[in-house]
Formats: sequence, structure tokens, C-alpha cells
Amino acid sequence: MKKLHIILVLLLLSFAYPSFAQKIKGKSKKQLQTEISNLQKEISNANQLLKKTKKDKEMTLNEVILLEKKIKQREQLIKAYNEQIAVLDEEIKAGQSNIKALNSDLGKLQKEFSKMVTFANKNRNNYERLGFIFASKDFNQAFRRLRYIREFTDARKLKMDQIATTEKRISGEVEASQQAREERAAMLADEKVQRAELQGEKEELNKQVTKLKKKEGSIQQDIKNKQQQTQKLQKAIDDIIAEEIRKANAEAERKRKEAEKKAANKDKGKTTTTKPSTTTKTEKGMALTPAEKSLSTSFVSNKGKLPWPVERGVISSSYGKHTSAVSSKVTVTNNGIDIATTSGAKARAVFDGEVANVTKLTGSNTVVIIRHGEYFTVYSNLENVTVKRGDKVKTKQSIGTVHTNKTENKTELHFELLKEQNRQNPANWLSK
Repeated sequence: MKKLHIILVLLLLSFAYPSFAQKIKGKSKKQLQTEISNLQKEISNANQLLKKTKKDKEMTLNEVILLEKKIKQREQLIKAYNEQIAVLDEEIKAGQSNIKALNSDLGKLQKEFSKMVTFANKNRNNYERLGFIFASKDFNQAFRRLRYIREFTDARKLKMDQIATTEKRISGEVEASQQAREERAAMLADEKVQRAELQGEKEELNKQVTKLKKKEGSIQQDIKNKQQQTQKLQKAIDDIIAEEIRKANAEAERKRKEAEKKAANKDKGKTTTTKPSTTTKTEKGMALTPAEKSLSTSFVSNKGKLPWPVERGVISSSYGKHTSAVSSKVTVTNNGIDIATTSGAKARAVFDGEVANVTKLTGSNTVVIIRHGEYFTVYSNLENVTVKRGDKVKTKQSIGTVHTNKTENKTELHFELLKEQNRQNPANWLSK
């Protein structure tokens, strides 16, 4: 029974390995490592966009927005660091518990093995073993005694193997625990650096906002002008998409009537069954061909995995309503997202599709709209556009250059995503 008990204990311990500590409430260690890596890249991108700003130079509103964005990213990074440290604390705690349990079990195994060795030493003489067998009353008893001696030898070997396995596991636990401690120490050091950086950035932000507040009136007017431009862009997009829907439905209706007419001419005087149209309509009534429906399905299946419309950048203005960084009196509504990028950056299609429209708008420069079945993506503030209406485009294909406003030191792409005329949050569709 003791032998069975030890084996069961070892099996149970094998499941109590520190891997369970890789995840605590919330995110796993791997998820946190990925999050930390992504945030570090985003902060690096923000630094690159702000590096041209001299220390004593007054920042533009756009640069203040970028700095505010970077501060939020650094706060998220510090939070991720603290969550990672908590995971490592759990690993260390679990490792210590496992080492204690394994050491206790090792002691029991060594004690039982010692008894076996003592017994074996007392009966190590082969003649004594033979005497024990030959002293049997009959053959069956002799066979049982011989089997007992063999089982005793096997049990002693098994005990030695169990001791070796347990010692190896203890060594592994000690090494893993030490590694977790070193990783925790490095994480704490990084977290301390990030806090110092955060403090400096917050002080710089407060200083720059104070300077900009002196120009609050003109800034409010600039924001108001931009909102008017946004409304013009929204109307232009809505009109273009409405026209695309109208044309798609008109074409579907034309094909249906043409098919009915052909069927009527072919079978005059006969009762015929008209072959149903392969064109389908979406919930809002946009007619889709089988190929367009397939493209829509493929587009949806890539939600959260679409490439960014620029190779590198930072979301400087998120989707929806939010207040200005300088004036809380002004509420800004964004129908998409604004992505700050480097001068000369190329805008690119986020998915296969067809260019529905290319138009120029005051304040938005050139706007490109690409259709992906019943979905549309909008790329605004472009110049040197390389596509035209009706062109087929592929994922990541360059469609133009993002315009740089030299006065504001800003290179920013406005990006929208719609299902027919229903606007979506683009950030939910792009890869993280």
C-alpha cells in the first residue's frame, strides 16, 4: 500500500507543476508579453513622430495630442508591467510550494529506500536466499518466495528511479523559481524607468497645454472649422455610397427584367418558370452579385486582422465623441480614426476591392473610397493618388501619399469603415 501511495503522490505532483501559474485572473503571461511588446512599439512610433520637436519649441495642437496619446500608452504599459509582475509573483509562490512538497516526498522516499537497503543487507547472502526458498513446504510456496524476492528487487529499483525523478524535478523547480525572480527584478526596473518617463511627459504636457490655452479662442475656431470640414466629408461619403447602392440595385433590376424578357420571347404562348436571379440583397437592400457577397463574407471574416492603412503610425484621434485636449468646451466627433504617420507615408488598401470613387474636397485633399462588397473603406487627406474609379485593388496595395501639413507639422490619414451607410469603429477591424 505504501508503494501505491508514493506512486499516486508522484502522479499528483506531476500535475502541480508551475505552468498553472502562467495565468492568473485576467490575462496570461504570453498575452501580457504580447501586449507589452505592442505598447513599446506604439510608444516608439509616437517618439519618432515627436522627435523633430525641439525641447524649447512650443508644440502645435497636433503634437500635444500625440504626447497625450503617448502618455495613455505608457500608462497602459505600466499597468501591463504590474500585471506581469503579479503573474511572476504567483509563479514564485507556486514554485516554492512545489519545492516544499517535493522535498517532503523525497524525504519519505529516501526513508523507505533506507529500510529496503537495511533489509537487503541483512539478507544479502545468496545462500540465505536459497535457504529461504528451499525451506518451503512445497513447490507453490517456493515459487511464491522466489517471486517475492524478485518483486522486492524490482521495488527497490523503482524506488531509486522515483528518488532520481523527484531530485530532477526539484532541481527544475529551483531553476524555474530563480528565473522567475530574475525576470521579476528586470520587470520592476523597467517599470521604474517607465514611471520616471511618464512623470516627465505629464509635466511637459501640462506646460504645453498651459501655453496653448492662451490661444484657446483661435484653437476653438480651428476645431470648429475642422468639424465643418468633417460634416462636408461625411455628406460627400454618404452621397457617394448612396449612389453606389442605387446603381447596384438598378443594375440588378435591369438584369432581372432582361432575363424575364428573354424568357418571354423564347417561350411565347407557353407557361414557363423564370430562372431566379443570382443577385441577392442585404438587409438595407443593396444588391450583391455572388462574387460581391463572397467578398463581403471574406471581409467580415478578417475583422480584427485587417492591415493598417499606413505601414506605421499612431491613432491620434479615436472613433466617436471626445473633448479636445486643450479646451473641454469643445466636443469633437470623429466618424473614423485619424492616424498620425511620418512624412511621405503611403496609404494602402486594407483589403481586396474596387475603387468606388476618387474625389477632391476642401480641407480633406483627395479622398479615395474602396468598395468591398457591401463594405466601404475611406482614405482621406491624400495626394499623388495612384488609383482611379473602377480599379481593382489588392490588400496592402499603395493608393496614394498621405498629405503633410507643414504649418502644423502633421502627416495624418483620416480612415473610415462603413457597412453600406452604417459607420463602424475602424479600430475594431484593424490588427492590434
